[in-house]
Amino acid sequence: MTRQEINVAELYLRSGGAGETTYLLLHGLGATGEVWGGLADLIDRNKAGRWLVPDFRGHGRSPWERPYTYGSLMGDLIPLINEASRLVVIGHSMGGVVGLMLGGALPNVERVLGVGIKVSWNEAELEQMQALSTRPVRWWATQAEAVERYLKVSGLIGLVNPDSPTAQCGVVAGDDGQYRLATDPEIYAIGRPPVAELVQAARCEVMLACGEHDKMVGSGELSALDAAARQLPGLGHNAQVEGPEQVWLLVNELLDNNKESS
Repeated sequence: MTRQEINVAELYLRSGGAGETTYLLLHGLGATGEVWGGLADLIDRNKAGRWLVPDFRGHGRSPWERPYTYGSLMGDLIPLINEASRLVVIGHSMGGVVGLMLGGALPNVERVLGVGIKVSWNEAELEQMQALSTRPVRWWATQAEAVERYLKVSGLIGLVNPDSPTAQCGVVAGDDGQYRLATDPEIYAIGRPPVAELVQAARCEVMLACGEHDKMVGSGELSALDAAARQLPGLGHNAQVEGPEQVWLLVNELLDNNKESS
């Protein structure tokens, strides 16, 4: 059974499953936890353990609450996971960065899988992100128009049915019947993540992966870091949506590696 709640961390959280292992699934910038539906189903199907899927602050059904820093995003998660005995963190893009931070901060994090983490940033990209953060909130007359915009900016267009919860949870209705994106624009000022440093600081096993067609990061960039690197054939940036089965295979590879080394 899936539970939905606003919890002690004041984040919207979906949870399900049961068992010794807890899987924390973290979405990327501008998305919501709904992108993990396929992987959560696989965890349930395989009776692999408990899963937690939060919406980060400033995203989805969680409140807008500044400041937006990698540290504040990580800190929000601590009340949800500090009692988990065996924690596997699987994060996409920005969520993968937060996952790496948890891997360096908490002793109960046993493994981190980061999918589609952007490693290289140039000044033009950082300036564009800063500009996006200062734009006023835009409103659309219909839900369909807002959903179309959400799917475009989140990279989910063509991957997700516009009528699905995954799409519709990315927008919010206003009191006047208009619709906006659920994401606070100010989150785009979060800045360049120190990925290499976070990999070095992790106290657990780390694996980094990207889709073969991911335009934001390549397998060569990941291989240059001090972590196991994998490429997911035929997939793009949102590999967890396009091919959750392939992501689940990587999770199991991490689990098997840990058994062999223990």
